[in-house]
Amino acid sequence: MLLSFTNANGETFNIQGNYLLQPTWDMGNAPVKHQSSKAPYQDGETYIDTIFDSGNPVLEFVITGSNRQEVLDRRLTVLRYFNPKLGVGTLKWVQDDGITTYWLDCIPLQPIFPSGRGRSATHQMTIIQFFAPNPFWYNPAQVQQIMVGFSGGFSFPFSFPFNLGTVGSQINVINSGNIETPVMIYFYGEVVNPTIKNITTGEDLIITKTVNNGDILIINTAFGEKAAMILSGGVYTNAFEYVNPNSIFWKLKPGGNIIKYTVTSEGANAQARLYYYHRYSGV
Repeated sequence: MLLSFTNANGETFNIQGNYLLQPTWDMGNAPVKHQSSKAPYQDGETYIDTIFDSGNPVLEFVITGSNRQEVLDRRLTVLRYFNPKLGVGTLKWVQDDGITTYWLDCIPLQPIFPSGRGRSATHQMTIIQFFAPNPFWYNPAQVQQIMVGFSGGFSFPFSFPFNLGTVGSQINVINSGNIETPVMIYFYGEVVNPTIKNITTGEDLIITKTVNNGDILIINTAFGEKAAMILSGGVYTNAFEYVNPNSIFWKLKPGGNIIKYTVTSEGANAQARLYYYHRYSGV
């Protein structure tokens, strides 16, 4: 098992060697809150929803050294890598098989070096708590799915080689996580009035716009990050005005999702690409 933290400066701290991870480390799986309402004279309450709170993983490891000065120097290293002022970094956990990997975006709080616990001339206990505003762990391998509209008959709207197994106007997209996950959608022009629907959830995302050849329309469905932008000539412009007001910025539910892509018309280079991560409420 390997546990590491990459801070916002891109510096990675591996908890190994002279930093001995303790078995008491806590993955900080987020607690849930149940939302409900209560009317006057109502017996009990009416359930509305369940939401996850922020996550708070805690690392405990021992700094070792051949003498007190080495321990103190390594404490300074810990303070540099886990500086809260740097902002959001990524806690990375590679499990015992050396393959299965989960990441969590989080901010370290100030490291604690207890004065009476696990401290000697050659050892120093260290405790680091994190704040994870988005509490969900995720597999760092981003998934890509390619779709084409096939308007006006069958066509191959992009250059060879390509994988036929990933192409279609309707595909089954698998979310292997245990919670819903947002998607990034890239519409490559020329494409007129693209619509992409999650048939499984019954939600449509409808665009009333011609995306010119060479331009890209980018949709982000993440909560708090919802966006619609057009990338043209290296310049991003807001494209929310082209999103039909009845549209839903849908997410992939756990398991299979039937996704359908349709267009009014398309050019030779048109396609849609979906990007997403498998996310987990706990690991």
